[in-house]
Amino acid sequence: MEKWKKVLPLAVMGFLLTGCGTTTAEVTTIAILKDGTIEHTLVEDFGEESVDALQSMMLEKTAAYNKNNADGEIAVKTVEEEDGIVKVVMSYPDAAAFDGFMNMDVVEVDPALRAPFFYGTVEEAFMEGYDLEITLQGVESEEVLQGKNDLLAKGEKKIIIYDNEMNLGAPVQISLQEKPAYVSDNVTMTGKKLVEISGEDEMAYILME
Repeated sequence: MEKWKKVLPLAVMGFLLTGCGTTTAEVTTIAILKDGTIEHTLVEDFGEESVDALQSMMLEKTAAYNKNNADGEIAVKTVEEEDGIVKVVMSYPDAAAFDGFMNMDVVEVDPALRAPFFYGTVEEAFMEGYDLEITLQGVESEEVLQGKNDLLAKGEKKIIIYDNEMNLGAPVQISLQEKPAYVSDNVTMTGKKLVEISGEDEMAYILME
């Protein structure tokens, strides 16, 4: 965990590479858009930390990631700062790019520290080796999904699997295109298509209708 604390702020602070804009999120938010792209709004209190010393290094990392991943580029959309609170909006071509870039520094330290973000079908999650021996509670019903077989019966449904160690356990909102049907017990519904995750003890699961 200490390695995460040393590595992740470099990635977050290095995003400050462009001019000012306006964002509305008050906590860090991951938005899945209609076309499958990801918009990530980082909301961080950097206090007295300086961004300037990290900009060149992170420009190199961003360029290196884009060079090695030709399926679409990550980009900085807007940056704003007020009283030490920085909001940065990043865009990613898909969930895999978001996962890859956010974990880029971490896996260089220790691949076991990777904190994944997955968005795809249940079948795809199973094929990629994610643990489906979990319990999910119905959002609008008392129905419970228990274990791999229950989940695989909904194999074509979309699912998010997220390890909030990516955000050091601080609260994160995920904005969705579909309504969640089942969620793990560390996921709180804050809107019809908006959830909040906090803590970092367990992976968060969100299964769509």
